[in-house]
Amino acid sequence: MVRFVSTLSLLSCAAAFAMAHGGEDMDMDMDAHASTTAVVPVPHEPKHLHGLPILQWPTLTTAERLYWENYNTTTYFTTSEGSRAALRYHASTLLLLAFVLYPVSLALSAARSRWYLPLLFANLCVGASSITVLFLYKTSFPGDDLYPHNIYGTTSAVLLALMLVHFFAAVLAVPVSPEPLHDYHPVDAIPLDDLESTPVMVSHSARGSPSPSSNRDTLCSLSSGTNHKRGHDDDDYYDDDDADADITAIESPPLASQEVPLFHILFASAWYRALARRLSRPALAVFHLLNYSLFVYVFVDMVVGFAVGNLLGKGIRIFNLLAHWIKGGVFFILGVVSLARYCGFGAKYGWAWNRVCITAHLSHERSSNLLFRLAPAGTVTMEGIESFLIFFYGSTNVFLEHLAGSGGAWTAKDLQHVSIAFMFIGTGLCGLLTEYKLNHWRFDRARGHSHADLVAATPGYSPNPFPAFTIFWTGILMSQHAQASQTSTTIHMQWGYLLSYGSFFRLLTFLILFLVPNARGTASKPFTELITSFCLLCGGLVFMESTDQSIDAMEYRGLTPMFTFNLSVGFVSLLMAWEMILFIWKDWLVKTRKTSL
Repeated sequence: MVRFVSTLSLLSCAAAFAMAHGGEDMDMDMDAHASTTAVVPVPHEPKHLHGLPILQWPTLTTAERLYWENYNTTTYFTTSEGSRAALRYHASTLLLLAFVLYPVSLALSAARSRWYLPLLFANLCVGASSITVLFLYKTSFPGDDLYPHNIYGTTSAVLLALMLVHFFAAVLAVPVSPEPLHDYHPVDAIPLDDLESTPVMVSHSARGSPSPSSNRDTLCSLSSGTNHKRGHDDDDYYDDDDADADITAIESPPLASQEVPLFHILFASAWYRALARRLSRPALAVFHLLNYSLFVYVFVDMVVGFAVGNLLGKGIRIFNLLAHWIKGGVFFILGVVSLARYCGFGAKYGWAWNRVCITAHLSHERSSNLLFRLAPAGTVTMEGIESFLIFFYGSTNVFLEHLAGSGGAWTAKDLQHVSIAFMFIGTGLCGLLTEYKLNHWRFDRARGHSHADLVAATPGYSPNPFPAFTIFWTGILMSQHAQASQTSTTIHMQWGYLLSYGSFFRLLTFLILFLVPNARGTASKPFTELITSFCLLCGGLVFMESTDQSIDAMEYRGLTPMFTFNLSVGFVSLLMAWEMILFIWKDWLVKTRKTSL
């Protein structure tokens, strides 16, 4: 009985406890069920914060959150102030000028097409209207400028002045003689003993027509055989045309006067002919000085406008912007030049990896080409030019790295950057010394056992590793350069590795040309240079994107490093295709013009 009463009391206590807490447990079960049904099933939860706008990061400190909450996204491109139509017109016409009109005019200039001056005039009109509308936009902008004391107005005015000078120099450089220009043609041949090729001895008269009796220092392009008629294959003809066009591009006016549409009335006038007789020579020098340098300046003005339009580089941040954009721009331009060399640019100097010989007649007459006249026995190679530019840049960059902290003590970061400048000085100087040591090697390798009267010769390359070595270590060092954020570090690794890959394929180019010498005067077209060009172009572009303000803009919007990397790869691929199209079109124009002569 006692045991039964005890058991009954225990059950009653348990029931009382359940009655007291049962309602709370039921509510918890209902809440858990409700929260379970509200969860959206996903295969994987995000394990990192990349890809989210930075204000959604739960790990921000108080100082970081204060910075990003006050981050201002207002720029000239996002504000509604001022004439939006004027800004859009200026931006679109400047892009049209940089990527379409002026590159097309350069192709027509190299081909000495009769449509060059009309297009150059259209180029001037578009550029002048774009810059005029820019100043109209500035007057329509109310209140204070978003970027006070910027230099974009000055650079744009300089661009307009250079375009005017370049156009009038091109007009005055047109020959007044009704006789059309002629190209270099083969007039003699001297066989080489050790090669199955024939050097094409070319000479040029004072008026530009071929003349075997008025030999000067000339270019000797080596072709596979003595058949130089128009019946040979397209590749040989393409390369020979390209070399001939490059030779006459410097020593001759851009085109013949009687061939130019819309300008024949001007060229027929007496006052123009009198003025051209006096100014044609200095005008021709100015024309060639500005023809390619103006192309570079158009892009300089465009990137300055992009920086000002997006309020980049204000205050102390100007030094970070300049450091990235100058260096990245150099690599980008180097990529453009590398692809142009593959397409035949600079073939007359052997810069298209083609074999070139400079001969001298027994009369010892001087060549009118300054570079030919001053060339050493192994000629001036692109590797030598690159070594000089590396040395020059390193020399000027020693003190530029401390500008942001001018007046203060040198920090470890300053010394780290200056050590890269020291590397540029050392490798540039080593490259110049290597060019000196390889001078006679290049001459002997290109000449072979020929008895030709050669004063200079090059096989089309110089096995000088220091330019590629410099690019390789610049990429490696910067890929290991830790930054303030993971996004910035990743982007630095991207362009650092791209530069390293490009230098690796440049060394493969040397290896290919060394093992399989080019016995012809045509461009070698090593496939490795296509990859090198891509790596330099893309690496330089990503380099320019890695500024502090660009990283801030990306992180604020939640853009990952792969976003800009993908865009850069796509843009560079399209740019390379456009550049190759222009060269192919130029060579077709040259072939068509020669056929019609």
